[in-house]
Amino acid sequence: MEQALRFLLSDYSLWTVVLALVLGVLQTRNQFTISRAAEASLLWIAFWVLGVGGVYGFIVHIAFGAFIAEQIGWPNSPFQNEVAYANLMIGILGFSSFWNRKRDYLLAAMCAYSIWFFADGVGHVVSVVSNHDLAPSNAGVILYTDLLTPLLVVILLWISRHERHRLR
Repeated sequence: MEQALRFLLSDYSLWTVVLALVLGVLQTRNQFTISRAAEASLLWIAFWVLGVGGVYGFIVHIAFGAFIAEQIGWPNSPFQNEVAYANLMIGILGFSSFWNRKRDYLLAAMCAYSIWFFADGVGHVVSVVSNHDLAPSNAGVILYTDLLTPLLVVILLWISRHERHRLR
């Protein structure tokens, strides 16, 4: 039980994207096409990865800033609050684009998320290479999800580009 809870809390960036993809496929199983599954997956990514992940990021950075900084291998600073607020913004964008379901709104939310998190992933790589920072929240699962989930989002946006009318 403790191990499952640890996985849910520390590797949320992995399980939320896997859950979103599974839900996207399940939602479209009766009328499955790859573009419909991609569209549905994007909506679930908006809910789970951006929404839940963003609010979770806000909570941990605002309430446990010193611990999170230690897990990343960085010194704690008041900048944690700014990261927390940015996470809250992504969370709100994710939830509102899930409920709103307009393609342009979803596209804007996914662009904001993808740019920010891919840049974070590059920052983790730089930190690993230049500072040999192998802390769990710098060189662990988060490094890969920060780089690969935004790429997945871009691919899903491209695949679902003809499904716009179904989002309304």
